[in-house]
This record gives sequence, C-alpha cells and structure tokens, in this order.
Amino acid sequence: NINLNINIAFLPKELQDYILLHELVHTKIKNHSRTFWTELDKYTNGQAIELAKKLRKHSLKLMI
Repeated sequence: NINLNINIAFLPKELQDYILLHELVHTKIKNHSRTFWTELDKYTNGQAIELAKKLRKHSLKLMI
C-alpha cells in the first residue's frame, strides 16, 4: 500500500510526480540507500536529490 497526504495536492505538479515516483521506488527498495537514489534518478532524469530539496522547502511552507 502507498498512503499519501492530502497536502500533496497543494504542491507543484513536478513535486507531486516526485513524491509518487519516490513511493513507487520504495515498493522495490525499502530504504534510502545509494541504490534507492540511483533507481529514483532513472525516473527523475537525474534530479532526485534536487527534487527532494525542493520538497523540503515546500513542506516547511505547508506547515505554517
């Protein structure tokens, strides 16, 4: 199962897609190892780490 927070709807589409891809990769790789990030990079055109950073910035705004 993949459970998602309703606040994802308030994020830019790019970050919505990133979250879905992140969770889908977790169905295959259960941790945040180098293997996980390498696999996620395949689906984010090498932008996984950058998207994670953008998400952290947006997450702080959603908490306020």
